[in-house]
Amino acid sequence: MKSSQLRRRMLFVWAVLLVGALALAACAPDPAELIISPQLGEQMVARAAGNQIVRAEPTPLPRLADLAPEEITAGLDEEVTAAILNGDLARGEQLALQNACIGCHALDPNATMTGPTWYNIGNVAVGRVPGLSPAAYLHHSIMKPSEYVVPNYVDNLMPKTYEQTLSIQDQGDLIAYLLAQTQE
Repeated sequence: MKSSQLRRRMLFVWAVLLVGALALAACAPDPAELIISPQLGEQMVARAAGNQIVRAEPTPLPRLADLAPEEITAGLDEEVTAAILNGDLARGEQLALQNACIGCHALDPNATMTGPTWYNIGNVAVGRVPGLSPAAYLHHSIMKPSEYVVPNYVDNLMPKTYEQTLSIQDQGDLIAYLLAQTQE
């Protein structure tokens, strides 16, 4: 191939790349523009009338500290609830070690492991499954681990034997320990 043909092809490739980059940049969303939402009609009428449109910030999820004890344990039977509310955190940590939970779950938010991180799990559990209390979510996740699988994690890796091997008090201690893993 001649040098002039090679230069023309390279120029063509660069031109295509430049046009593609400009087209991509033109597709960037404008934060001042309205988006499709249930309020779009009202917002368009308000804008046409010359009114300023106020954008609402999303409602933050409640934190574990914002919940009353009965909200934290809602949906669990009385025996499990009492075991959690009277849970021994040190024993819960010991159970996590004895049952090799820390082999798949880490308290370090930057550690990628087989299971989801336990960093801030107390607050995360508050909103993980809508309508389910944080303690009930953790209880289900331990006793019936395939019921709620965290996105991007594989099902059927966590043992399904904890319902038979952990006593009610063991369950309460472990869940109390997990709920205590809450950063502000």
